[in-house]
Amino acid sequence: MKQIFIESSYESFADFHEGEWYEGLFKISDGSKIHAAVEDFAFHWWGASRAFVLPWLLVGGVFDASKGGGGEVQSKQELWQHYMASDSFKAALWKTAEGGYSSVYYAYENLLVNVLNSNLEQKARVTDREFGSLVSRIFGESLASKLWNNSTVAIAREIRNCLVHRGGKASEKLLSMKPLPRISEGDVLISASDARNLHIELKGRVELLIRNQTNDSSS
Repeated sequence: MKQIFIESSYESFADFHEGEWYEGLFKISDGSKIHAAVEDFAFHWWGASRAFVLPWLLVGGVFDASKGGGGEVQSKQELWQHYMASDSFKAALWKTAEGGYSSVYYAYENLLVNVLNSNLEQKARVTDREFGSLVSRIFGESLASKLWNNSTVAIAREIRNCLVHRGGKASEKLLSMKPLPRISEGDVLISASDARNLHIELKGRVELLIRNQTNDSSS
């Protein structure tokens, strides 16, 4: 039977969008050759956060509009637990978390590829055999080790591949990596917190990449 994992906290799906941070990225990249890539990336992360937050908005909105069901429900967390009694709601949370994780990762990968290609005459793809070496050559070993050639990004990439191409089943490659995500009976169990934590992990790398390519070293 398919295994899924749903966190019990209403706040696990709380909003992680930070408008001021995006404004800062636009300011840094304005007028540069990568500005279009940054805008494209920002729209994808913004869209991912809007989709991710829908369950949180739903329960919060119902609680506020009904004034706690006329006083029958004392908190948004309590109302959340009522919704959690529905298998359909839990299935929606499962796929919202997986979709959020995949979207956050893929937008990052797409940004890196687009920025990389802005430095190349012949376009590169992640599936190219020498892609990692190319990232090192263009960005330098030190930066490449933070942006691409490291376990954090590699594990996120393999988790995304398992979710998209293997129906959520862990691959042998993923099982050989550390630290492993939560896995049960061969199924990769991605939670809302996993998607949120990936956003946190990649956020600094996004800024590092953009600052490097626009020669902006200010804090």
